[in-house]
Amino acid sequence: MPSLRGLVASVAACALLAISDVSSSAEPDPASLRQAQGDGPCHAEPLEACFDRIGNEALALNKAPGFSLAVVRDGEIVYRKGFGLADVARKEPVEPQTRFAIGSLTKQFTAAAVLLLAERRKLALDDPLATYLPTFPNARAITLRMLLNQTSGLHNYPFLAEHPWPVAGAIDPSAIVAILATDAPDFAPGTKWAYSNANYALLSAVVAKASGEAFAAFLQRNVFAPAHMPSSGYGYAAQREPGVATPYRGAAPFALQKPISLDLFAGAGAIVSNAPDLAAWDIALMRGDLLDAASLHALWSPGALADGTPVAYAMGFVPATLAGHREVWHNGLAPGAGGYCYNAIFPDDRLAVVVLSNGYDFTGVPEHIVAQVLAAYDPHAAAPGR
Repeated sequence: MPSLRGLVASVAACALLAISDVSSSAEPDPASLRQAQGDGPCHAEPLEACFDRIGNEALALNKAPGFSLAVVRDGEIVYRKGFGLADVARKEPVEPQTRFAIGSLTKQFTAAAVLLLAERRKLALDDPLATYLPTFPNARAITLRMLLNQTSGLHNYPFLAEHPWPVAGAIDPSAIVAILATDAPDFAPGTKWAYSNANYALLSAVVAKASGEAFAAFLQRNVFAPAHMPSSGYGYAAQREPGVATPYRGAAPFALQKPISLDLFAGAGAIVSNAPDLAAWDIALMRGDLLDAASLHALWSPGALADGTPVAYAMGFVPATLAGHREVWHNGLAPGAGGYCYNAIFPDDRLAVVVLSNGYDFTGVPEHIVAQVLAAYDPHAAAPGR
């Protein structure tokens, strides 16, 4: 049986597969900041200087024009900084407040929205999808929990070769649901695990139905506001606002990505945010400010198939272990709107690392940054084989 880390690596690949095909179809595819000690990457330098160096080294790889880095420790944002350029042509620098399309990091917010409604008894995780989308094929056999844990069997999207997906401007969520309803399932619900953006697109429609308000409005009132995320928004409307980093692909001098409306990705990948807001989100989760203990446990714990077999995915998070430290993480990429992004939380260490970029090819860099930040706090994490 492959290791959990091997399994979650495949999640990362799957997370990028469907969305990258959209682009390739349109164009080629406890003391906060303290003195570091021991043999970690900071070599006894102050952590702020160390994080500056880690960021500058990542920028020098030329895999993205720019990115933003935030570090949370013990309930506080102890580091936030931008590196490189948000817009190459205008030479606009990335600032800590620069906003990015965060791609599949959206899924953790969609999952939280569902869990909040479950806490309020507006829905139940084992409700059939048919309760909310009665005409959707196979909806009586698919539960909300299956959607959350990616065991529904729904076909992944969006592949431009399969459907004439709408890719520009404001897109009605019902149009996305209607196209998804034409896809045959990949397997019987609850029998296998497979990453599918369709699961979370439908969950955003479920939230709208159960709450009686648009998904974007529900997020703003019930998630962004209580989590103190003033710079976060949703969909094409947020994508058009000033201060959002321009998306690029390739290496320097970097090429513009062909624009795609974030509305296409719905609850699977349509949020715009910045590193301080994502850090505030991580703090709210770790403190239990937003979700109760049972909901947080569900959010971060592996799901299971119908026969009880565990899967290597929770609800918008991948539960894992890095260098002996419990970790929950997810990556994100919304082609045509943003670059490769990453959010990693180490709940037992009260540590979180957020990396948001405008580079399509920035894959692998945030993972290395996360490992270096962890090792700065625990030098043993940098030792080979840990």
